[in-house]
Amino acid sequence: MNEHEHHHDHEHHDHEHHHHDHPMENKEQVKALLDYNYMHNTSHADELTKLSDKLESLGYAEAAAKVSAAKELFSEGNKNLKEALELID
Repeated sequence: MNEHEHHHDHEHHDHEHHHHDHPMENKEQVKALLDYNYMHNTSHADELTKLSDKLESLGYAEAAAKVSAAKELFSEGNKNLKEALELID
């Protein structure tokens, strides 16, 4: 399925994910979509940090470490997205 909704119930925001084809006819549209993905993924990385901290506080150190590792992968991906944005400025 190409489209799904993903809801979060937490204090900083609620949002939906809609994965579908976006118009990408020019540089500005591509840049806007890239910027959106960068900001969106940064938000998820922040959520993973909080989740890892919560797991740690609940005594799930191994699970917390896995979530922390996932957050690092998000951060690496976000670094590449930011660099891509800088290259098309």
